[in-house]
This record gives sequence, C-alpha cells and structure tokens, in this order.
Amino acid sequence: MSVAARILASIRPAARPLSFQRRRLPPRTAFASGDDFRVRMQESIDFHRQKVRLPTRTWRDLDGRAHDRAFVVAGATKDALLADLHGAVDAAIAEGITPAEFRDRFEAIVAKHGWTGWTGEDTAAGRAWRARVIYETNLRTAYAAGRYAQMTHPDLLKVRPYWQYRHGETRTPRSPRQQHLAWHGKVWRADDPIWQRIYPPNGWFCSCGVRPLSRRDLTRMDIAEPEAAPPLPTRKVRDPATGDMVDVPEGVGFGWDHAPGRDWSEGLVPRELQQPLDILPAGAERMTPLDLPPLPPPRPFVVPELPTGLRDQDYVREFLSAFGADIGAPVAWRDPAGHVVAISESLFRDAAGEWKVKKAGRETHLAQLAETLTDPDEIWVSWARRLDGGVQLVRSYLRRAAGGGGFSAFHWTLSGWQGATVFPPARASYLDNQRRGALLWRRSESGAAAPARSDP
Repeated sequence: MSVAARILASIRPAARPLSFQRRRLPPRTAFASGDDFRVRMQESIDFHRQKVRLPTRTWRDLDGRAHDRAFVVAGATKDALLADLHGAVDAAIAEGITPAEFRDRFEAIVAKHGWTGWTGEDTAAGRAWRARVIYETNLRTAYAAGRYAQMTHPDLLKVRPYWQYRHGETRTPRSPRQQHLAWHGKVWRADDPIWQRIYPPNGWFCSCGVRPLSRRDLTRMDIAEPEAAPPLPTRKVRDPATGDMVDVPEGVGFGWDHAPGRDWSEGLVPRELQQPLDILPAGAERMTPLDLPPLPPPRPFVVPELPTGLRDQDYVREFLSAFGADIGAPVAWRDPAGHVVAISESLFRDAAGEWKVKKAGRETHLAQLAETLTDPDEIWVSWARRLDGGVQLVRSYLRRAAGGGGFSAFHWTLSGWQGATVFPPARASYLDNQRRGALLWRRSESGAAAPARSDP
C-alpha cells in the first residue's frame, strides 16, 4: 500500500474505528456526545513521545507552538510527577484508555506525589474536570499533529492539495462556537497561510477537524479553484504571562492560534534530535546526543559592540533595554521557543548583590549578548549538578558569530526561569560543549530567525 493510500484509509470516516469512539454521556455533563475520544495513530504517538517534560507554573508559561516540543501540566514542577503524567497520557494515546481509566490513573499519580495547589483539587468534580482537561487537550493536539503530518506528506499533497474545515468533526458540541460554524465547509489550498492560524483545535475542547480533498472532490462540490482565504479579523488580548498585547483571530481561543504539530512536522528541531529529556543519571555530569549536526553557520551580530568607559549600570541598561526592561524593572519575556523567562539585572549581580558587569571584559559585548537571547542559533535544556550535589534544570542559549559568539544560561527556580549568566565564550569549542540534554529550538538553516513569541 502506498503512503497516500495508507493515509487516506485512516482518514476516511468509514475506515477509522480506532480513531474515534462515540457514545452519549449522561445528562448534566460539561461534555457533549462523542466525548470518549481516543487516538491510535503512529504519527500521534511519535509526536507525543518526542516531547520534553518541562515544569510550569501556569498554562501561559508556554506559547501554543511551544507545546510541539514540550510536555507540561500547569502547576506541575517536579520531573517525577511530570514523568508519570506523561506516561499516563502516552497510554491514552497509544493504548486507547478511556477517560474514566485515565481519571483513575490521574488520582493515583496525584496521591503518589502529594501534588497540591492545583485548580480543582478540592472536590471530586474538580479533580475529574482537571483529569479531563489533561486527557482531552493532549489527545486532541496529538491527533491534530498526527493528521497534520499525514496530510502534509508529499505523496498525499499530490493527490489531495486542498483542505476543508469541518465543524464538530469528532463531537457534536452542545454550544457551537459561531465562528467555527462559519468556517464549516470552507475549502482552501493546503498551503494557504490561514491554516497556520485556524488549523483546529481552536480552543479548549474544540472538536473541529480538517479533511484533505482532491481535484475530483472539488468538481463534485462545484468548486473550480478555491480562492485565497480573506484576512482574518483579530482582537487584542493581553498575554497574562508577559503583559504584551497580542493579536488573536476572532473565534480562536487565546493561545490556540497555531497548527499543532506544524513545527514538529516541518522540522523546527531535526528529527534525529527530537528526543525527550531523562533525569540526570547518578554519577553523570552531562548528557550529549550522539552525532550532533553542527551549529548553523555563524552570522555577524546586528548590533555593534558598546564603547569602553561606561558605568556598570549603563552597560546593564543597554542589555535590559533590548527586552523593554530596566534596573529595578524586570520583565517576563517570551523567547523564540515560546517559553517565558525573567529578564532582570540579576544576570549582572553576584551573590552579595554587587555588580559583576565587567567580569572578563564582557561589558562591551552586552548589546550583542542580548541579541544572543533574541536571535539564538539553538536553545537547549539539560540537567546539571550544583556544588551541593543537587540537580538543577538549565536552559541554554547559543549563538555563533564570526570570531566569537554568545552564551546565556537560565535556571529553573520556584519563581520560574531566572537568569544565571551571559557572556561571550573565549573559545569556539565552548558552545559545542554546551549542546547537551534536549534541543528545544533551532534556527533554520536558511538563516531566518523565528520571532520572539510576544506577538504570535
């Protein structure tokens, strides 16, 4: 069977008994018919298993597209807890366990780890709701990512180059979203930019889907050639994590205006590096993937070096201003991978609170070091041992430049990602030695940088 035939067989409604199980739930439930949604699709399984477990405080710690590479549960900060939740979701995707079975596993995991302080924990109904949110959100995005990978396969695009929006594809909502109803039946080319913003799911518990169509399908629908999609009307929404005002399409939930699986399918991170992050083994000091491809080619920094002779605080302000921050006025900033980190003067103070700006002559490079964060080559996350023997999660930013480069590290703390250091490495080999753990983001080989996710 050809690749296109295999994918089409899995997409046709009559041939997908493993993708959907429909049943009517009892009255007075928050979910409508068809709520027993299950997925068994290799592409969906692969998508979920390559995710890196990362701690978060709230659901907006990550931009929507960052979920292509990260598995998070809002408020879960311990890796052992995340590992068990990740395994439970994997069972739901790969084995088809029911919502009730997942809820039982969720209750057992919460009790095992003594997890408290999360929304819904105080009542049985609240715990059931939280289990359902984790279950359905992960299954629906994994399903969407798997379908995206299938439908963008070159063999299928040759015979099905058009996509149709389908409202209520996997469940008939009791309260349909009017904009989703308006999109129902609309057909655009698969490469139309609109799919980057409204490829479903388009909100919490959205059950919309997409079907690939052939030229013959369009003929039967009396469509000669789909027109380009019109501009999407948008609304301004304040990102609660950063305070930035962002444009969100009407009808799309905040944080959902992306195509789940697009970054994964199109290789934001090379397939050979799409690995999860395991806990640091006892006695190990580093985990480096084998056969690393080289860093992208070096690029000159856009900003020049700073002059010598400035005051410490003037150098610090040059760095902070690139993020809209200032001394005494830190900011929450979204990096190119879609994660929120804190930008503050603490990067340049020692344990006693004194300035360490001019350490090793880095002060004249501070504007370029800010560019290392806003326009890096790669972003890694790894475990590292502290001096006291404990293990700490470290987030590293790497940037190559002719004759030098930049490096910055952030540590995960109870307050989120906090800056630890930033400096220009003295040796070119230093950056290669920092490429360990799990790769979260990589600049495209074309040299185009992804924008920071403050305005998706």
